[in-house]
Amino acid sequence: MIINTKFFGDINIDEDKIILFEDGILGFPDYKKYLFMESGEDGSPFFWLQSIEDVGIVFPIIDVTKFIPDYSPVVDSAEIDSLGNADDDLAIYNIIIIPKHDAKDMTVNLKAPVVINLNTMKAKQIISSNEEYPIKYYLYKELKKIKAGE
Repeated sequence: MIINTKFFGDINIDEDKIILFEDGILGFPDYKKYLFMESGEDGSPFFWLQSIEDVGIVFPIIDVTKFIPDYSPVVDSAEIDSLGNADDDLAIYNIIIIPKHDAKDMTVNLKAPVVINLNTMKAKQIISSNEEYPIKYYLYKELKKIKAGE
């Protein structure tokens, strides 16, 4: 299957690589099918969720455990169960917001992680009950620490 992507042009994918968000992503309930794409840089914590229904909808996402190793969102088990077997391989990512005016003001949503069941290819953005996780966590300072090897 050939899909058009916002940043990588037309690419050929296997249909079994499509991730299904049955409820859509928060704010985008009508778009349910996405492709998980790597950034192209080895070891990069950055990835993309590209809608295959609208080329203009693409979310930068990150594996926040690369800079917050103890990140552990508490979510309702029924939400996880809706993705398939809870014992399956689950991946957790967080959506990044990169403002046009200054990338140093980029934030990551720690409050509502994207959980992907890698066996069923079902996913959901789930709101965690952790009080300490903000919707807007400023990411630049943490990325700078990683780059400096701290």
